[in-house]
Amino acid sequence: MKGHRHVVRRLKKGRLIAVEGIDGAGKTTQCERLARVLRERGWDVVRLREPTEGSYGRRIRELARSGRENVSVREEFDLFLKDREENVRMNVRPALRRGAVVILDRYYYSSIAYQGARGLDPDFIRRENEKIAPPADLIIHLTLPVEWVGRRVEGTRNQARDLFEKEDYLRRVKDLFDQMQDPQIVRIDATADEDAVFQGIQNTLEPLLEMKGKMR
Repeated sequence: MKGHRHVVRRLKKGRLIAVEGIDGAGKTTQCERLARVLRERGWDVVRLREPTEGSYGRRIRELARSGRENVSVREEFDLFLKDREENVRMNVRPALRRGAVVILDRYYYSSIAYQGARGLDPDFIRRENEKIAPPADLIIHLTLPVEWVGRRVEGTRNQARDLFEKEDYLRRVKDLFDQMQDPQIVRIDATADEDAVFQGIQNTLEPLLEMKGKMR
C-alpha cells in the first residue's frame, strides 16, 4: 500500500510579495509568520531577505556595523544592486517559475527609500533595479511613525543606532516610502498589535492567492 503523497500547492505563475517599511515596523516578524502559515496550508513558500547572506550582502552588513558615513551613496547603491541581482537570479526567478510564493523581507523599494534619503535620485534607483529585478505582485508597506522607532529598535538591539536609525534620516526614508504610488502597494498600520497587523496582511493576500477561508 502506497503512503499518502503530500501535494504542494503552486500557482501557474508565482507570486512575489515584498514587505517594506522603516526599521522597527515589524517586517521580519510578519514575514516569518506569513511564511509559516502559508506552508502549513500547503503552499510552496520561499522566504528571503535583503541584504542577503551572500558576499555582497555580508559586505553591506559590515558597513552597517562600521558606519555608512564612510561610504558614498553610489558605492552603497552598487552593493545593494549586485546583491539583489544575485538574489533574483539564483533564488527569486527560479521560485517564481515553479509557481512558488516568494516573501521578501525588504526589496528594491527599500533601496528607493533608503538610498534616496541619502541623496540618490529615486527615479534612477527604480530604473536600475527594474532592469534586473521583477516588480512585486504585492507590496505590503508597514507604516510606523518615526517616533516609535527608537523604543522598538533599542529594545531589541544592543548597539548604538547607525545611519539607518537616525531620526532625521528616517524621516526622509519614511517620506519616500509614503510618496510611492505603485498600484500594488497596500499600507497597513504597524502601530497595531501583531495579530491585527497579520490580519490586515491576510485580508490583502487572500485575493492574490485566490484562497478560500481564513489563514489562522
